[in-house]
Amino acid sequence: MPQFLFRSRGFTLIELMITVAIVSILAAVAYPSYAEHVAKGRRADARARMLAAQQWMERYYTERYSYASRGETVKNADFDKQTSFVTSPPAGEGAAMYTLSVAVAGTSYTLTATRQSGSAMEHDVCGDLTLTQDGTKALVNYDTTRYASLATAVAGCWH
Repeated sequence: MPQFLFRSRGFTLIELMITVAIVSILAAVAYPSYAEHVAKGRRADARARMLAAQQWMERYYTERYSYASRGETVKNADFDKQTSFVTSPPAGEGAAMYTLSVAVAGTSYTLTATRQSGSAMEHDVCGDLTLTQDGTKALVNYDTTRYASLATAVAGCWH
C-alpha cells in the first residue's frame, strides 16, 4: 500500500482563515435576518394581546356603557388588573417585551403596546403599536429611516 494514504495531515493557517472568513460572512448575513424573524414573532404576540384587550374593552362597554372605569375620565383602572394581556408575553411566560395600556377619551379609547426599555424589542424598527376603538392601527416612535411613511410602516408592522 502506498505510504501517503496513512499519513495524517492537518489544516494550514490559510485554510483555517478562509473557513473563519466564510463562517463570519454567513453569520453577518444570518443574524439580522434571525433578529427580524424573532421581532416579528414578538410583534405578533403583542398584536394578539391587543386584539384580546380590544375585545375586553368592548365587553366592558356593553356592560357599563362607558370605556372608563367608575370615577375615571382618562383611564380604565380595571384594565390594569387583566393579567392575561397587560404585558406581552404575559407574566410567567417569559420576559415582558411590551406593556399594554389604554387611554380613554369619552366614547373612544386607544390601546398602546409600548416596548419595554432594556428588552430585546427596545430597538425594534416598528416602534410602539396603537389600536383605537374603531380598529385604526398605527405606530408611534417607528424608524423613519426604514419606512418612508406611516402607511408603509403600518403595512409592514401590522401584517
